[in-house]
Amino acid sequence: MDLETVFSIANSLAFFCWILLFVLYQKKWVYKFLYSFVFGILSLAYLFFILKGIGSESQGGFDSLANVKTMFSSDEAVLAGWIHYLAFDLFVGMWICHDSGLRNINRWILLPCLLLTFLMGPIGFLLYLLVRIGYEKSYPQNPFFEKSVS
Repeated sequence: MDLETVFSIANSLAFFCWILLFVLYQKKWVYKFLYSFVFGILSLAYLFFILKGIGSESQGGFDSLANVKTMFSSDEAVLAGWIHYLAFDLFVGMWICHDSGLRNINRWILLPCLLLTFLMGPIGFLLYLLVRIGYEKSYPQNPFFEKSVS
């Protein structure tokens, strides 16, 4: 399979999953499907292309921006990096949906957070944290849901 086809399949799969998250975020099977199936596929694809793209012959490293750029100079490595973004942004989106469901945050208020997480990862996450502060009227943040004891 050529790299453009893999790129298109990965993008389509991620987009479909984002729609599932928004429409059916209150259904447990969506999380099971993402966690057990989709993240497994994306992780295996990442592993395959990162090994192919950053094999034993590759140069570069993680010690400077120039070396990272060199390391990701092959198309396979760039595809692996893209799949990495898709998987991790989707995971963050899944966490946002789950957390917002526990806190009864309105789905339509959630939509901009999910769109921004899909398009710009950390910015969508930051927006969600701000929304959560507004709903809870408190700070600091905690990644786990805690019920108030009355």
